[in-house]
Amino acid sequence: MAVEIAYELPYTQWNWRIGVYIAMIGIASGAYLMGYLADVRSWRLGEREHGRIAKYGYLVGLAGLAIGPPVLLSHLATPFRAMMIPLTMTNLGSWMALGAYMLMFFGLGTFIMFVWVAFGRERPHGTTTPDADEAVAADGGRDVASDGGSESGPAQAATGGDTAGGIRRVFNRIGLLGAVDTVADRTRPTETVRLGIGALFGLFAAGVLIYSAMAYGSGPTERVALWDPTFLVPVQIFGGLAAGLTVAVGLAALERGRAGRAIQQYALVAAGLLAATLVAVLATVVLLPEQVPAAEPAVDTLLSTQATLFVGGAVVAGLVVPIVLLLGGVFGQRREAISPTGTAAALVAAGALVIVGKVALALAYLLAAEFTPMPLPM
Repeated sequence: MAVEIAYELPYTQWNWRIGVYIAMIGIASGAYLMGYLADVRSWRLGEREHGRIAKYGYLVGLAGLAIGPPVLLSHLATPFRAMMIPLTMTNLGSWMALGAYMLMFFGLGTFIMFVWVAFGRERPHGTTTPDADEAVAADGGRDVASDGGSESGPAQAATGGDTAGGIRRVFNRIGLLGAVDTVADRTRPTETVRLGIGALFGLFAAGVLIYSAMAYGSGPTERVALWDPTFLVPVQIFGGLAAGLTVAVGLAALERGRAGRAIQQYALVAAGLLAATLVAVLATVVLLPEQVPAAEPAVDTLLSTQATLFVGGAVVAGLVVPIVLLLGGVFGQRREAISPTGTAAALVAAGALVIVGKVALALAYLLAAEFTPMPLPM
């Protein structure tokens, strides 16, 4: 005898914390992967601007991991027991166990790569030749005033480069910059080895990006038609890469107060990834009900009951508007219709909006989900 257990309210326990967790680990993994690509380009081209994207890509990865998993743990009755899953649960057929392993190694790698890039007197990208778009003085030399002061002044000499902005300024003010710089320099390997290590941790970042889709619970049971992996995985992959890069671009523009040529290029790449995410989301709405008829009620819920969250928050505010801001800011500056500071403001706004949109999309997918009955033997 079998009894069907129906779930009329499947997410009385899965609340907003699950949505934030899924969104944050997607952004974190996407930011790491795009930051690593910028890291490699900076090493090959010798242009510091790419290194800024790398630094903030790793930083966004750390921030996402600092927010997402703790929010998830706060949802559980025994959070400390859940933290021990990598040590106590070895079921490699479970995405919960796989995700825990990947998050652990990904977090370690993100921290190491960030410290090696952002700190040290001999840090990568910190003392390379100025970018092509850096300010130039009237005599053809570098305009050091735009970089915070004398190029050979005591602050520059003591720290091996810029202390004028970003994370290093914070550590400098609290008196830890010298110590962290020393640790970074003594532990950092050669560039080829460092990038090789970064590629290894990139595998875990890619795994976390895929896990950000499988964390919904689609798995082998396929009890939630809306979470069909064929449609959900592309949404999460493109969305994570797009959001991570957009936030990194926004932070790099915020630090400099303007967007140089390299930052503009990454902004265009981010716009392209956001457009790909938009296509994947629209494909879900249009094609999923045809391919999986059981998903039609959930898609209808997205477009009706959850329309404010899904259409307004995820699609318009989280995808369409950031695309417009990124393209408008870049091409507006190139046509001299927008000031450099205006472009930087547009990129920062785009970075903030994609975070809102990513969380809104995750929540909408959770709230619109429709469970199919699960037969249990009696």
